[in-house]
Amino acid sequence: FFWEIVNLEAMVKFTCDTTGDICNHARSKFIERVSKTKLQQFMSDFNTIAEDVYKKDDKFYAQRGVLIHSLEVTGYKCAENSTAKVLEQIIQETTNRMNRLQQQESENEVQLHQIRGDIEEEGARKELLAIQTENSNARAMMEGLAEAERVKSFIQGLREDVPDLASRMALWNTLRKGEVLGALSQGTAKLYFTPQDANISIENHEHDHAASSDADYQKC
Repeated sequence: FFWEIVNLEAMVKFTCDTTGDICNHARSKFIERVSKTKLQQFMSDFNTIAEDVYKKDDKFYAQRGVLIHSLEVTGYKCAENSTAKVLEQIIQETTNRMNRLQQQESENEVQLHQIRGDIEEEGARKELLAIQTENSNARAMMEGLAEAERVKSFIQGLREDVPDLASRMALWNTLRKGEVLGALSQGTAKLYFTPQDANISIENHEHDHAASSDADYQKC
């Protein structure tokens, strides 16, 4: 409680115990103000409440020739032990809630950081797939152009020796089949041919064998 004498004559005229008078008055006004305030507001704004106490009652101090500079609350306690226990529980629960909120905020920040990392990783992967696809398409186009050039050179090179275009195409297909078979023979792949592909004919001699057996039986 900080105050200053600004009018000595007025102070002597109104009171002979200036310190006790203003302290008792300020304490009484403060208790009155606190009685109309909720506990949560008091705990968070008690210094503001104290400031309002002396600023809104400035006439009382001016009559006694003093000027109040500040009124600060250095401590408070409950009048009853039961109320003090309840207040302690409230403070503990408030502290625990704030700790839980802070912990949740920390976990949320970690999750948010992880999500941002996943988004960046997926973006980089998308760019990689786009580049790989572009390179694959370019490679396939180059291989296609090279194959087309080979076919063109082969067909044109046999124009004089094999005038028929269909025959030249058949020769090319035969050559390509040979290359494919050569490549397959170097690995572990299995190749299955249909009778038409292999030019295989299947003959059934079961009927002839049965007829021969009947003839031998009749001779006996």
